[in-house]
Amino acid sequence: MRLLVTWKDLTELDLKLIQRETKATLLRGNSQGETLELAPYADVIFGFVSPEILKVAVNCQWLQTPYAGAEKILGTPWGNPKMIYTNGRGIFGAPIGEHVVGLILSFNRGLYLARDNQRRRLWEPRLDHSFRELTGSTVGILGYGDLGSQVAKRLRGFECKIIGFRQYPQGNESYADVVYSLDQFDEFAPHLDYLVCALPHTEKTVGFLHKKRMQLLPEHVIIINVGRGSLIRTEDLILALQEGWIGGAALDVTDPEPLPTDSPLWEMDNVLITPHNSGFTPFHKERALEIFFKNWKCFQEDGAPKFNVVNRKLGY
Repeated sequence: MRLLVTWKDLTELDLKLIQRETKATLLRGNSQGETLELAPYADVIFGFVSPEILKVAVNCQWLQTPYAGAEKILGTPWGNPKMIYTNGRGIFGAPIGEHVVGLILSFNRGLYLARDNQRRRLWEPRLDHSFRELTGSTVGILGYGDLGSQVAKRLRGFECKIIGFRQYPQGNESYADVVYSLDQFDEFAPHLDYLVCALPHTEKTVGFLHKKRMQLLPEHVIIINVGRGSLIRTEDLILALQEGWIGGAALDVTDPEPLPTDSPLWEMDNVLITPHNSGFTPFHKERALEIFFKNWKCFQEDGAPKFNVVNRKLGY
């Protein structure tokens, strides 16, 4: 079994661990050119892949990536159309959940304004800010998969009501008070105090939170987007903020990325921007290897991986 490892961050110790656990013949190019030469011989690929690699990986039966986003892989022609694709779902729920809580608390407690005053050496207890609590509030979570449920898990201790929305509710989701289908979102939008967006990029989610939907939200609502920037058209979001349809926005993702330097969002007092780093975690490698080894065992025993298999029709 020939395993092509394309994750450049892996050390020699990591490679020895992979060799010991898989007993595979390891292939590893030191450059893009070498990797392209090796890709046609790989039975399995583990790591980050370019469209060029996927195109020539004609014998690859299984691709395991260490990240969750699937749209780029699904939008690229595969050398082997029957290849099974598994992703890094489950790796980033904890850090993104903490990131969301941090953004909400920063809005609620005016922490970003306090930091501005700190740099000015200004002691001003009564900020020009309406202090808020999560206590008794209603939080909507668009995209109640791994990310959404991990956000909800961390919000449970704040005594708020949590309403999840997903394409296909399971009926047994943890941490949320209730989970509805995406088609029911408009009915509950007027009752939300916070809206956390954790949807993947699919045909159905692109532009889902358009200006008409944002007009359904209460004027005090805070939107937090840690899913994909394509969920909200940037011009619609700018208009919603300028017109006061929503109270503010915290954005870890934008459309496009990076956010252009001339975007009005940079200068808005009720906007917090982080550069798509909510998933950064010191446990990335550890969790990715755990998923890979579990799938490798299934691949050896049953001929196919079973964890985090991406559905090409659904897009995630």
